[in-house]
Amino acid sequence: MVKISHLTKKYKNIKALDDLSLEIKKGTIFGLLGVNGAGKTTLLSILNGLINFDEGEIYVDGMKLSQEKKKIKSISSIIPQHLAFYENLSVKENLDFFADIQNASQEDYTKAVEVNSLSSLLSKKASTLSGGQKRRLNIAIGLLNNPQIIYFDEPTVGIDPKSRNEILDSIKNYKKLGITVVYTSHYMTEIEKICDEVAIISEGKLVEQDSLENLLSNKLSNKISIEVIYRDILESLSLNISDKTVIQTDADSLCKMIDTLNQHKVPIKQIRYGSTNLEKHFLEITGESNA
Repeated sequence: MVKISHLTKKYKNIKALDDLSLEIKKGTIFGLLGVNGAGKTTLLSILNGLINFDEGEIYVDGMKLSQEKKKIKSISSIIPQHLAFYENLSVKENLDFFADIQNASQEDYTKAVEVNSLSSLLSKKASTLSGGQKRRLNIAIGLLNNPQIIYFDEPTVGIDPKSRNEILDSIKNYKKLGITVVYTSHYMTEIEKICDEVAIISEGKLVEQDSLENLLSNKLSNKISIEVIYRDILESLSLNISDKTVIQTDADSLCKMIDTLNQHKVPIKQIRYGSTNLEKHFLEITGESNA
């Protein structure tokens, strides 16, 4: 769906994006990870034709961005981190207003309302909605043009866990509708829950791109992770500690390691083979403290 080749964007001689190349497959949910300042928002802005770039090529659904920006924008939608509707209007008035601007069909209007569970909220003033409901309205407005690709820029910031799960579930439904989703988030668990493929960028460069399954698999397949409750005793045992409470070992040494921990009365929380979590993987390959 999206092919980016050697993309570079500079701000006053500082490279926000540096020779970045990646591909996003059609009909997938694609996660984009990186700390603040890594270049995620810059990339989304470029892909939506909001800002220009200095070098490289971008194709969206086979169309070259530099030549067919208007057509690409007509099949794309970006859901910004900040709310983009009128608080003093009702939900319906907001939807009607933006539907009119985008010349949305009744079918697309109805789909946007239903997919985001807004039917019972249409008469409510936007300012009275909960944080999660406001986010759903924000997303619904972005669906009115029946996009083939949607870019989400931190869409769950500042909302409660229940609303966050509802939004993530609705995003998974977009995939069922054949929509390609590009999703950025600080919350690693969100990426793990919904994404098919993930790209990690750091200082404007692509660090890694792979399927979520491959990223979470332990590259050292013979390694076993033992997570314990307390770290203090480990520091005196000369063990291979990969983080605060995790010991790395292999199958041949597993029994000996468990015996050692039991002898020193170190409680074992869990033993895991061949997998990690996205946050640990992110820290390992970037050395950065928060995505």
